[in-house]
Amino acid sequence: MSFFLGRSAFFTVICTVAVTFATVSCRSADAPWQEGRLRDIEPRGWLLEKLQLQRDGLTGHPEALSYPYNTCLWAGEIPRQGTHGQDWWRYEQTAYYTDGLLRLGYLLSDGELVGKGEAGIAWTLAHPWENGRLGSAVISNTWPFAVFFRAMKAKYDATPDPAIPQALRKHYASIPMEQLVRKRDIISIEGMLWTAARTGDQSLVARADSAFRYRKELLEGVDLKRDDRVTPEFLQGPEPYKMHGVTMSEMLKLPILLYEATGDVWYKDLAVRSLDRLYAENGLPDGLFTSAEWLQGRDIRHSHETCNAVDMSWTLGYFLEILREPRYADLLEKIVFNAGEGSVTQDFKALQYYSSVNQFLATGTSNHNKDNYCSTWMAYRPTHQTECCAGNIHRLYPNYAARMWLRGEGEAVAALYGPSVFRYSDALTFEEETSYPYGETVTISAKGGGKATLTLRIPAWCSGATLTLNGKDAGLSPEAGKFVSLKRKWKDGDRLVLTLPMETCRKTAFGGGVWFERGPLVYSYAIPATWTKDTTRYPNMNGKYPADDEAFPCWDIRPSGAWNYAVGAGSTATFEEGKLLLPVRPVAWDYDRGPKGELLTPDLPQNPVPAGTEERIALVPYGQTMLRLTVFPVYSE
Repeated sequence: MSFFLGRSAFFTVICTVAVTFATVSCRSADAPWQEGRLRDIEPRGWLLEKLQLQRDGLTGHPEALSYPYNTCLWAGEIPRQGTHGQDWWRYEQTAYYTDGLLRLGYLLSDGELVGKGEAGIAWTLAHPWENGRLGSAVISNTWPFAVFFRAMKAKYDATPDPAIPQALRKHYASIPMEQLVRKRDIISIEGMLWTAARTGDQSLVARADSAFRYRKELLEGVDLKRDDRVTPEFLQGPEPYKMHGVTMSEMLKLPILLYEATGDVWYKDLAVRSLDRLYAENGLPDGLFTSAEWLQGRDIRHSHETCNAVDMSWTLGYFLEILREPRYADLLEKIVFNAGEGSVTQDFKALQYYSSVNQFLATGTSNHNKDNYCSTWMAYRPTHQTECCAGNIHRLYPNYAARMWLRGEGEAVAALYGPSVFRYSDALTFEEETSYPYGETVTISAKGGGKATLTLRIPAWCSGATLTLNGKDAGLSPEAGKFVSLKRKWKDGDRLVLTLPMETCRKTAFGGGVWFERGPLVYSYAIPATWTKDTTRYPNMNGKYPADDEAFPCWDIRPSGAWNYAVGAGSTATFEEGKLLLPVRPVAWDYDRGPKGELLTPDLPQNPVPAGTEERIALVPYGQTMLRLTVFPVYSE
């Protein structure tokens, strides 16, 4: 389509086309599943423990996170501190944090967290612009509010208030098309389509369709930056996906959401192929992809930004709900249990900005990525130079919990596994007992009674799954990579037992190394380490440090034992008591060094030669490690 009509006429034409298209298109035969209300989900067991640690750690202590989390958040205008970063940064970062703490509050029935999150929503609703726009008047771009929308969605899902979708309707109507297509403003489509579904305003669907479908034409004459370049043409073109990782994570949800809203299979095909291609070009063993900050290819030495563990798992949740395919749940779990959990300390008091499958040091100068080379970005710290990951990490497990139980028409879907209680109706509750992903058995018991279809996911990695009901074969044939459903009138005490046998797998990484998996977990060698509190005041931190760096330290973590191990070409690992035992031999392998002698994690050695006798080391789940050797070099036997 040409611009010869003039830009304003072009906007009119494409919007008219989109309105007609949205009216006549057909939706998919299977209605999408819906995210369960957080107040209908009660975490138990290991999941409850993780959420409580999160509350007692960084989420409940914004003073440890430092600026901008120690401010009013969205319950007022956030004052600027220092000169670091653009004005919209502090609103994006605190929007991430607000969404995480609010969802955590609902899951834990924590009134303090809920009150803090809802205060920002109330203030924002009470202070719209004259044209209905929501968010700070200090900034013009709408990307920070696209993040904050998710907190408003959480509030509405917990306690539906018609004022929220009505205010959002005015907000999205206020964004001119010229702005909607620019940079990450395009992510506003997520909230636009949610709002359209709840208000019936199909003009929002039409504008969203126009903005995404014709983005390239609408940006004609604009100097395209990295956040503008992701267009349908780019996603389908020959150029490798050398894009900003977070932009890709956020952008890839849009075509699948537009497929749900319009029924156009072109959107579905675009979404599926683009996601597959992203991983084919940039995938890593821990379920995520390289993104430091840009997509870097498949070399295992490259890191991923912690934001992407959260953003991609959120995007995958939409793929799961709309396409109803288990593989998206499989990948979501893998990201959360490995890449996500491995980027934050077990006590949830420090996190990395960049995290790697192999990382032999985590210090204030150990960042081996080109971006901010030899800086603090790979250290486990409460505060970071750029604050987005320190806000986004709070969404990781609350978002996982939100997608554990999905709803269909007369259906409860156990999509992701974890110990929990799901209130399906006033009369019927499902109680899930499991140590998954650390164990193979998921037991779901009915409390109360009533008719419902219970749908369970069989992961693609699992062969030989079995399903019993009240001690007898359930009469179903669970297949790997499929959902299995049981429709019945449930009675109090009905007990369904799903067994998911896990096998140890050896896999080959890009570049020739190998790693080991069992079920959804990647296993790593936890390198023995010395942890020292790092009180150095690094210039790049712009004066930001935790208020109490005794209670919430910045860490300098260095090896206190060997890490230079390789495996034989035919070596296998055996599973014993929660660990994988692996025969290895030491090889010549040393640190890389920065320009000032900084010690850095090296790449895999090529054709390593064993330098010692065979040892047996224990591999543990990736998420339980800080310093780790995950991908091993291979020596010839």
